[in-house]
Amino acid sequence: MEAKTLIEEFDPLCKWQRKEDRDILEIHLQEFKKEQLKAQISNSRILKISGEHPLDALRKSRFYKEVPIPRNIDENAISAKFVNGCLYIAMPKKLLISEKNEAAESTHEDQTKKQIQNGIDSSKLETFEDAKSAEDTPEVSEFRLQTLGEVVVTLATLAALIAYVVYMQRSMVPEIVEYF
Repeated sequence: MEAKTLIEEFDPLCKWQRKEDRDILEIHLQEFKKEQLKAQISNSRILKISGEHPLDALRKSRFYKEVPIPRNIDENAISAKFVNGCLYIAMPKKLLISEKNEAAESTHEDQTKKQIQNGIDSSKLETFEDAKSAEDTPEVSEFRLQTLGEVVVTLATLAALIAYVVYMQRSMVPEIVEYF
């Protein structure tokens, strides 16, 4: 008769490092090897991390974690590395519209300074409008569409609230009964 393998579930120590440009999830997995780990991102923006390794001939150790990916994270730029028993998952933040504008403005300012210093022909420089076209990325379009949707929902809610208040006021006014 074959002996059944016992699986021991555990929850590894996890630490978050929050930085201006990225969040880093640090998962301590001292007994694991890189080949025993798996990380994937689901369509619903959930980072799924799992691993399993043998403890002895009859026992295995296993873990499974799900981490929701915040909307401000660029899920296509998430990377992971396993170093000295720690899995580091770097989650770069999306560049916000205001940051993109600042980057475009600083690029324009830098080019203008160079033009003044070097006497460069201004027709050869990228214009500020060209630099602003960097805003037209899918992330920015998605953000604008989401914001527009939120505005529409807010306006519809406000209209419904106003209609309700008007209805309530009218229903509270006593009917005038004429006695003749």
